[in-house]
Amino acid sequence: MDPTPDRAARFYHARAFINNDSRQRSEANGLVLSMLHYAPSIIAALLTIYVTISGGGGKHRIASYATAVFALIGLYGFLTDDVNTLFIFGFHSIHAWIGISALTFTLGTFAIMRRNSRLHCVAGKVAGVLSTVSLAMGVIILVGLVPVAVTSSVTLYPASSHLPEVEAKTFMNSSLTPISQQLNNAIQGTQFIDKTTYSLAVTGLVYRNLTLSYEDLLALPSYSEVTPLNCVEGWSFTAKWTGFRVGDLLNQAGVKPEGQYVKFICVDGYTTAFPLSYLESNKTLLAYGLNDVTLPPDRGFPLQLVAGGKYGYKWAKWIVGIEVIKGPELGYWESRGYSDSADVGTFPYG
Repeated sequence: MDPTPDRAARFYHARAFINNDSRQRSEANGLVLSMLHYAPSIIAALLTIYVTISGGGGKHRIASYATAVFALIGLYGFLTDDVNTLFIFGFHSIHAWIGISALTFTLGTFAIMRRNSRLHCVAGKVAGVLSTVSLAMGVIILVGLVPVAVTSSVTLYPASSHLPEVEAKTFMNSSLTPISQQLNNAIQGTQFIDKTTYSLAVTGLVYRNLTLSYEDLLALPSYSEVTPLNCVEGWSFTAKWTGFRVGDLLNQAGVKPEGQYVKFICVDGYTTAFPLSYLESNKTLLAYGLNDVTLPPDRGFPLQLVAGGKYGYKWAKWIVGIEVIKGPELGYWESRGYSDSADVGTFPYG
């Protein structure tokens, strides 16, 4: 759940520049949109086009230097976020190599600026053309017209609700991000819930309203899975999640035919909703365990939704209520400009 102020809901906040951990991001599946890549790259492309069509002089030279600086920052943001895309042939890799080629020609103009003015101009024009193409392809990617394929399949492993309470480093040949290195967001800071008085309410379009204690939840069939959490800020981490399937809980309550969506309600007022079909097909877990230890308070104790393939703002924490509803309902961030689908690899706003 992202803490970005309401008015900034369509922009990544500056902390993403500082907190991005390339080791964590490289573990994510699919494209994670990083402002550190696309924002400087867009500026660099626009500056390159400006330099190409403008005359010489002081502004031309200053714009050229600025182009190189922003392009290098954009390349750094890409290499620390989605470098694997370079080696998977497709729209994204072509976009990346065209952008790198544009940067190469831009840097080449500096090397030959004094020795051969004619080649300098040719290289600049080539950089301008490549930048235009790269910019167009980047916009297409950014608005989600060519999204990265993110698998929705998940493998659940039967588990015990009695956790070892020793943090796991690996699971099923997957390296897990240590909890101490997992970034985290909340709209009102960490919430502290007493498990002895906690209860989860299941209401709405169900045949039986449920009120379940923490111990009742631990008695449900338990499963583990390895799934990355990808944040719109550009960071991600991979973890082992242990909990029960939302579907098993809803089966107990009995969903009425008109119930097609499920809303998750958190103790801090946060909400988000999903199609029932997504929760069923993805065997979505409500996790009480993280890397084999009980979910820490800052990670959402007692329950965090494991919304595989969705951006982090859909991973509700500190869940106290589940309501089955008839149609879609915008949650906290969705009503402030975030995409309701929140599919990783697509543009996360609007």
